Amino acid sequence: MASPWPLSMHVSAEEPLFAVQYDVIIFDSSCMNSTSCTGERVEHLVEYYGADWCQPCELIEEDIETLNRTDTFVLQHHPSPSDASFLSASKLRFQYEHRLLRLPSLVIDGQGLLTGSSQGLELSNALSQRSTAYTGFSEIELHNGSLTWQASQGDRVSVWRTEAIEHPTRNRTHPTLATDMMQFNASNGSGNVSGLLENFNGSLVVILERAGTYQLVNDSTNSAGGFDLYDTSDTGQMMGTQGMSPGQRASLWTGILLAALAPAMYMRWNLSKQATDEEE
Repeated sequence: MASPWPLSMHVSAEEPLFAVQYDVIIFDSSCMNSTSCTGERVEHLVEYYGADWCQPCELIEEDIETLNRTDTFVLQHHPSPSDASFLSASKLRFQYEHRLLRLPSLVIDGQGLLTGSSQGLELSNALSQRSTAYTGFSEIELHNGSLTWQASQGDRVSVWRTEAIEHPTRNRTHPTLATDMMQFNASNGSGNVSGLLENFNGSLVVILERAGTYQLVNDSTNSAGGFDLYDTSDTGQMMGTQGMSPGQRASLWTGILLAALAPAMYMRWNLSKQATDEEE
């Protein structure tokens, strides 16, 4: 699988260039059997970062399900290694390209950020306040596992495969969850994506972008309260280095401490019992 992540690190130390999302084309699997498959440009791309263990994420996912906007595609990421549907490419985008810390988080058109369940409820309003003029791709087509394009700007083409994946414990489905990804140099004009099309029943999200780190702005109408944009203090949960929530990490350390103290507690109890027997 082509995975040239170093492409995303070509940022000058002297004059840092922020990443830019120029164009977004969606290919549906229903057209894969036709002679040629032509994608559809969307007006808004929302990249949603969540996790199966994240309780505040449930509110966001319910709101996404009722979004009812034909001009918007939601690309769902599971960047937490604790999830069975974890994708390493999603974690890299979460940490190094969007520079996020908390789940749930929503990145709108590669520009706006809503983080936490309270701000996430503002998604519909945030979309209505943004307008995009995506351009850059021309003559883009998918045929026999080969994606071809002409790109007038940008240096990278990212192709995300999304599928409907069932939640492991709840009776619900993640409709457009990222399950694989490939990247290509935009100047190549083509890429072999046949590896993404095996047993495929979903959508391909093709993003033309300038590699680097995205500079996101807070799209919430509520004040961040003096907190850093990427560390807002709300009902979101911080994703640890191993993808564990704070509650899970606290339970783990409590168990470790109790196990470590068990021998000392037993010894103290035994000495106390001996002293009682001698007094009797």
